[in-house]
Formats: sequence, C-alpha cells, structure tokens
Amino acid sequence: MKIPASAQAIYYQLQNLDAAAKNNTYTAEDDLFADLLQAQVAAGQRVIRAEEIVSKLDGAPDWSFMHEGSGAGSYSGKPNVAAQGSNVSIQAILDKIKTTARSHGVDEDLVREVVRAESNFNPYAVSGAGAKGLMQLMDRTAQAMHVRNVYDPEENLAGGTKYLKSLLERFDGNIGVALAAYNAGPTRVSSLGITTDEELKEKYALLPQETQRYVEKILNRL
Repeated sequence: MKIPASAQAIYYQLQNLDAAAKNNTYTAEDDLFADLLQAQVAAGQRVIRAEEIVSKLDGAPDWSFMHEGSGAGSYSGKPNVAAQGSNVSIQAILDKIKTTARSHGVDEDLVREVVRAESNFNPYAVSGAGAKGLMQLMDRTAQAMHVRNVYDPEENLAGGTKYLKSLLERFDGNIGVALAAYNAGPTRVSSLGITTDEELKEKYALLPQETQRYVEKILNRL
C-alpha cells in the first residue's frame, strides 16, 4: 500500500500503537496520542500534521488555533449522534465562551483554555474514554449538569462551565486543584489529600502524567 508522504508520520505512529497493544506496552502518551488522533478523525480531518499532535502532547502553545491554512476556522465533521447543525466557527465558540463564563461567574480565560485543552474548540470531539464535546463531558457529568445534547456548543459549555465552577467552589478557588479534579476526577484528587495549590505542588507526582500535563498546559497559557 502506498502511503502519502503527508500521512506517513501518522501511519507509522499507528503501527507503533498496534505493536504496543500486542506487547501490552501501552504508555499514558500512547493513550493520549490515540485520543487526539480519534478526535481529529471524528472532526473530519483526513491529514494530520505531526507537529499538531506533538504540540498537544507536550502542552506547547496552540498549533492550529486560528492558524492560516490549517482548516481550524470551523468544524463541520461530526458523529452520527449529532446529525443536524451547520458549521460552527471558532469565533462563534469564543463568543459563546465569553457569554457562558460571565453568566456563571467563571473567568473567561480559564474556560477558554479548558476548552482548548479538552477539545481544541471542536464541538464534536469524542475521546477514547467517551468524553464528548467542547468541554469533554462524560455522560454522568453531562446528566448531572442537565446537558441533553453534549454536541450542542451552548449546552456543553453551560454544563462544563457549571461543573468547573463547582470544582472551584469545592476547592476554595484553587485553580490548579480544580483543573486536576476536572481531568482526573475530584474523588481521586481528594483521596490524595490535595485541597490547595500548595499541596498540589507537593503531591504532583502522585497524579497521572496526563493530569500533570493538563494542569501545566492550562496554567502556562493563563
């Protein structure tokens, strides 16, 4: 099979993942790469640059956001469960973030960076674990936040922002701890005895590597 040059990096990475699966040598980065790749494919992106994946894995500044010629200006590809609806521009999503953040009393920049880290502004993103939409809500979280359609940007943002606010309140405004809880779950964070950002620094190594990258990525961008 002849592989286009633009797709070779992804093809060989997939081969490595397949080999890892056979040898049971999966790492957290393998899982994260697979999630990112699946989200891009679900969004209808057929050619994925290696730089884009790497930038998301290491928490580097955004690669594709509003990048000329990147195709990141809007998203139209979506799973069957979100059948109706037209293209959603990133500017429209940014406007919705501003409105939603203000209505829930949460910092707009924080909500925006959570959305960027979770879905890269793709309202139809689905992770390997089943998290969906702009703020990557799990089904139980979506139900608890009264979100009926996780692929609707307004509903997803409202539910995700409400959930994020509940975590900020639970952890007394400690942003780092709230972010760790958003990614790894509040029960897991509390079980480690982490309640403040100072305690988060002390027990950072006890958190999953994915969570560590997640928190660092957002805090650095903020």
